[in-house]
Amino acid sequence: MPTSPQSVHILGLGSIGSFLAHSLRSPSLPTPSLRVNDDGSLQEQTGFDAELLTQSPSSSEPIHNLIVAVKASATVSALQPIRHRLGPLSTICLFQNGMGQIEDLNEKVFTDKARRPKYMFGIMRHGVYLRSSTEAILSGLNGRAAIGVVDEGDTSSRQADPRFLLDTLLRSPILRCEELVWKELLQNQLFKLAANCVLNPLTAILDVRNGVIKENPDLQPLIQRLLQEISLVFRSLPEIRDLPRDQKDRFSVPSLEALVMDTIEKTAGNSSSMREDLRKGRATEIEYINGWILRRARELGIECEANTSLMQLVLAKSRVTMGR
Repeated sequence: MPTSPQSVHILGLGSIGSFLAHSLRSPSLPTPSLRVNDDGSLQEQTGFDAELLTQSPSSSEPIHNLIVAVKASATVSALQPIRHRLGPLSTICLFQNGMGQIEDLNEKVFTDKARRPKYMFGIMRHGVYLRSSTEAILSGLNGRAAIGVVDEGDTSSRQADPRFLLDTLLRSPILRCEELVWKELLQNQLFKLAANCVLNPLTAILDVRNGVIKENPDLQPLIQRLLQEISLVFRSLPEIRDLPRDQKDRFSVPSLEALVMDTIEKTAGNSSSMREDLRKGRATEIEYINGWILRRARELGIECEANTSLMQLVLAKSRVTMGR
């Protein structure tokens, strides 16, 4: 069936992709189910269409609205098979952990600036995990999801209008999305990244749930060093440098520490995605979390020894678990 500009495709059937498909009742995926809280009632949606990217010949129908919910490290490889269906009339919304995916897509997939899709970014603040391939468990509604259009500077040659996808996401009563202008969305991305830079690698290396990080006093000096480096990188970014002082102070070490500790308290019983990746022998997103900090630090001439060491430990442990 030909797609229309009103179709929404979702790439990635993990916990977030299934949750988004259920929330939007999108006509582009097989049926996921959603159970609200572990003891909640099962809420099912039906009537989804599935499209296998491995089928031959592959479809050439254009994709106008695409939500990407694969792991950050799989973004490029996931979009390669459908790159011919995406162009300046397409809008891509990335609902992923970490940062740096858009730079990778521009370098490796959409190399022609005039033919690039319009990018959006989504920040998922709800706790969701998969119980089975068609059952996503919503373990907590932690505030609101956030979405916004990425400002890449000169976009005069593009024709895509992201309004349909924005409005579709904003209408979902389960997602509870709020639309943010790019500068505000970027700041929210950085806040989430700071928490992930501490929680994800530490819980993955120690193989513990989130709450243990706050309970272990031996970790506090390391957390301080990590946040000192992260704060310095954030406050040196050209995108942040021109903010008013009161907004820039939100990236100070005490402010970031308070944010991390608050995140730990709210998710104390959760198992981080990076811990689960290592436990299941999958590649992690470390290069899009602490790795993004290191990438920007190199550009700014900043040393980040603590973040470097932590990333190397995760990569080493990942190599061991994947080689089992």
